[in-house]
Amino acid sequence: MRREPVLVVATIGAAISAVIVPPDWGYIKYIDFKTLLCLFCLMVSLKGIEREGVLSALSVKLASGMKSLRALLFLLVFICFFASMFITNDIALIAFVPITLSVFALCGLTKYSAIAIILQTLAANIGSSLTPIGNPQNLYLFMHYPITAQSFLLTTLPFVLFGGTLLAIACLLVPNQPICQKHSPSQVIYKKPIIAYSTMFIIAVTTVFGLIPYWAAAVIIAGATFLIDKHTLKKVDYTLLLTFIVIFIFVGNIARIEWIHGIISYGVQRNPMLTAIAASQFISNVPAAVMLSEFTNNATQLLIGVNVGGLGTLIASMASVISYRLYTTTNKKETRHYLGLFTTVNIIFLILTIIFIKTLL
Repeated sequence: MRREPVLVVATIGAAISAVIVPPDWGYIKYIDFKTLLCLFCLMVSLKGIEREGVLSALSVKLASGMKSLRALLFLLVFICFFASMFITNDIALIAFVPITLSVFALCGLTKYSAIAIILQTLAANIGSSLTPIGNPQNLYLFMHYPITAQSFLLTTLPFVLFGGTLLAIACLLVPNQPICQKHSPSQVIYKKPIIAYSTMFIIAVTTVFGLIPYWAAAVIIAGATFLIDKHTLKKVDYTLLLTFIVIFIFVGNIARIEWIHGIISYGVQRNPMLTAIAASQFISNVPAAVMLSEFTNNATQLLIGVNVGGLGTLIASMASVISYRLYTTTNKKETRHYLGLFTTVNIIFLILTIIFIKTLL
């Protein structure tokens, strides 16, 4: 439950729904294989880039020249903010949170590491909202609805700009102090694997936009990765893919239960955005996107709702659970402090963002 709360909750929900709607051939139709394989392609290529040490080397090199806490915080937070737009919020946090913890420990800034990780998490959740490939819910909705890339960006841009402004203000509110410049040993980067994984990433992105068949991309990327380094395939987050499958089953069954269908349909028809935000707080924004997409054609409000809904509770975004696990693994005694601070900061961001979005609509 601690390690994979979303998977556990989704599995329980799917099991209960399967009692009401017994398994049949209709279950196969629930599963969106295109979304699953596109997500697999992105995760494999990015995991390969991460394992080659490119992200770590870049971040440590940039951070080594910082002379103040505030400058360091700005750098690490906004690296997550911009990187998550292209490498997903999950992978951005997996790559940069350990680096942040290490850098803060080396600089004697451990007492600020919690707020740094929380702001990085917010940065990843907000920044990833901009692009279709930034997070799983965006990828799913971009494929589910007939949304053009231009209309997608115009929908998410105001939220991302506002969120980035809040992040900058939050960084300025952290007490500033000088830090000692740290030099980390250089890491050897091998060009050939980087070129190969970068090519795979380009293939994965083109697959998202329908330029290459998703099944062909999956075969090419899996085969090439096996030849380069088969251990990379073992490091992919298959739990996330499994979580998606369970969610698809749960949502598919829910849609076939008449009284639940009526309740959800009523809420979505009245206000898709607020319904998506509320649902995300309890079942996470990814399953909320999958579930609510079956009840509304208002792609714009649903897209805004599930991305804004990633703020708030710890479970509102699976990426938040990832950073929580990374932080508490090395700071076991700080769990309550982290959760309290995380919830407080996220609720403030959520309320301010809802007010901002409501003024635009």
